[in-house]
Amino acid sequence: MDVTEYQGELTRAHWDLLLDADPHFDAVLAYTPPQHGEAEVFIIGEAKTPYAICVIVPIEGGFEIKNIATTVMMRRHGMASALIQRVIDLARERGAGFVEIGTATTSRDQIRLYEKLGFKQDGILRDYFLSYPEPIIENGLLARDMVMFRLNL
Repeated sequence: MDVTEYQGELTRAHWDLLLDADPHFDAVLAYTPPQHGEAEVFIIGEAKTPYAICVIVPIEGGFEIKNIATTVMMRRHGMASALIQRVIDLARERGAGFVEIGTATTSRDQIRLYEKLGFKQDGILRDYFLSYPEPIIENGLLARDMVMFRLNL
């Protein structure tokens, strides 16, 4: 599966994916280029209409995956795993000590994926999603807390 770095302007298709994973527009805007100058975007698929997208930012000692999303019709085809593996490889190449990712405690599928890829729970950000403009309901539950995962390299 070809994962490529995307350096162009984000299109409507990119935004649709990003906002599907994180519906807080202002938050997504703050961690994507060009607003976040160090953010990097990786995609699978066509440059302007990807099947999957991932945004990473450097943090002290490592990288954080801020957003990862796959189109509905392409889920369960290994794209998220391929994107995360590319980030892990990149982090290792750059000498980073870890990769972090967070998700709602209600995100059962994402949690299983991160654990399958070797990430370990590293903390809970209490009431994180309560600051969002609209409530997030996932798997029939209100998303309230964010669970953070870390893969030490």
